[in-house]
Amino acid sequence: LLNNEFWSGFSYKLSAQNTREYATHLTAFERVGDGTFVPYYDMTSATLTLRYAPHETFIQSRTSRTPINHQHPVFVLTHTAAKAGLLGSDFDYQRTDFKYTQRIWLSAFGYVDANLKAGKVWSQSPFTMLCMPNANLSYTIQPESFALMNPMEFVNDEYASWDLVYYLNGCVFNNIPLFKRLKWREVVSFRGIYGSLSSKNDPTALNEDGTVMNPDLYLFPSDDDVYKMGSHPYMEYAVGIENIFKCIRVDYVRRLNYFDHPHASKNGIQVTMHWTF
Repeated sequence: LLNNEFWSGFSYKLSAQNTREYATHLTAFERVGDGTFVPYYDMTSATLTLRYAPHETFIQSRTSRTPINHQHPVFVLTHTAAKAGLLGSDFDYQRTDFKYTQRIWLSAFGYVDANLKAGKVWSQSPFTMLCMPNANLSYTIQPESFALMNPMEFVNDEYASWDLVYYLNGCVFNNIPLFKRLKWREVVSFRGIYGSLSSKNDPTALNEDGTVMNPDLYLFPSDDDVYKMGSHPYMEYAVGIENIFKCIRVDYVRRLNYFDHPHASKNGIQVTMHWTF
């Protein structure tokens, strides 16, 4: 609807969307209170995004632009709102997210790409609209995603996460003759998320008399696959090599905890195309 940028690096964007979310045989919308199955729900929401990127510059093409000075921080604050009964919405929805990104240069020792995020759902909302971490199901490396987490493994209504990628730029391999000749580069990453689910958004929560606390919420698809996060964050790390044949990066990824969950993978291999200069 509205998008405006200023020379100071501040910008704002206002958008609206109308969504119809359909249930499936794998993800049914079953009300906790009476056990009825809902075929779909509608949501009309508005999103306001505030972005501040001081000293940001771009290379502009005819159809896109690419930022070129990653050393400066970027702050993004987003709020999404919907009102039940307004323009067809079936639920109230209030969600706020904050994101901070920056490239931290370490002189001759490479650089770190830091990505920190936090968010909260303030309203009582069905599980599909809560804060679910981005699980990467492919064999390719995807930014801001968890390589060994299962889809919907954790459901939260508030969270804080980090994604740190350290590009060593050969400060280790350059001391090994064969690797120095190949011009391979080292990459180390560490990511994690910590969150919680309040009782107002928990379909399994009960009152003191044993009755259901939230009868209008939908049940989780399966108690064996969806979890409320425990007292410690989910974490994983990766070590990799980039600049293979000038464009290939390969990572070995290792999950650090929550091994007791069904179908939890402890490790894996991922690959991507990544050009470095």
